Amino acid sequence: MENGGAVALFFTDDSSRQALTGSFSPVAGHYSSSPDVASFSWLLKEFSENRAGALLTVAGVDGGAPRPVGSHMAVVSGERFHGYLSGGCVEPAIAREAEAVIAARQDRVIRFGKGSPFFDIRFPCGGGVDVLVHTGLTTALVEEVLDRFARRKAFTLAFMPGESRSAIVETPLQTGWCGTSFHRRYLPATRLVLVGRGPELETTARLAAAVNYDIVVMTPDAEMGRRLADLPVDLTILDSPRDVPALPADPWTATVLLFHEREWEDPILAAALAAPGFYIGALGSQRTHAGRRDRLLAAGHSPALVNRISGPVGIIPQAREPETLALSVLGEVAIRRREHDGRSFSGG
Repeated sequence: MENGGAVALFFTDDSSRQALTGSFSPVAGHYSSSPDVASFSWLLKEFSENRAGALLTVAGVDGGAPRPVGSHMAVVSGERFHGYLSGGCVEPAIAREAEAVIAARQDRVIRFGKGSPFFDIRFPCGGGVDVLVHTGLTTALVEEVLDRFARRKAFTLAFMPGESRSAIVETPLQTGWCGTSFHRRYLPATRLVLVGRGPELETTARLAAAVNYDIVVMTPDAEMGRRLADLPVDLTILDSPRDVPALPADPWTATVLLFHEREWEDPILAAALAAPGFYIGALGSQRTHAGRRDRLLAAGHSPALVNRISGPVGIIPQAREPETLALSVLGEVAIRRREHDGRSFSGG
């Protein structure tokens, strides 16, 4: 999207109402929302206890840096913080410097590392980062951000440091500076729909939980629900291949079939092909996948749709152990997600 005119914004007060215009300097990269949910949730809790705070954002990088542009860290009075702008080595020092900005309630961009006046705060990689310390977040805006995360909406948060204000931009613009405003884009976390049964499903679900994916499990195995009770999983027990429920679907959803039974696989694949997810994968050998393609084509699905299915699933050839298969599957999902976001948002 070209950023040459006014864009739709969500404001918490009329005084923040303005159009964000100017030349746009995009920054490569994309961000899912899961790590950010924790930072905003933490800030909301601190605000509810009447603590003043700030949201810190990496707004520029000079040379090597441990975190990409757009990374967040939340800080409140008392030098308490949540999140990381480095590998964990300088966060207490950054929180200490942010304390004065919080007290003054006036946004600042502070350089840390190379080129910084803080000679005692250095990154092992030798680079420098410009950190935008934003003190203008309101409880209403944080609640709106969290609501959009929950509804899996893509959007942008515009920081206006000259006014110590921020606003939601409805369009998911790329992360970077736009004139005197800094845009931070948020995309929904990868939602992984796992359909199947057995140790392959359980192991893949556990690994996906470790990387903060939103997980949906659909299985005919009622015992699977008890084995996954310790995970944040949305579980559906399947009754019959003739009565498959609708699959959760949006552009940030990956569907992986881990069945060994064709009678279950075919109707679920048909439903996945009709959905807008960025990835579909299915368990099985090359011969199994060839038969799968023939059946779907014979059922009337177009070659373009059938070609969306990755099979054999994963990036590690002939992965048979559940642990290796899970790594293989999630590696391919991560690659496809990055490719999808690059295609979808490369134009800004």
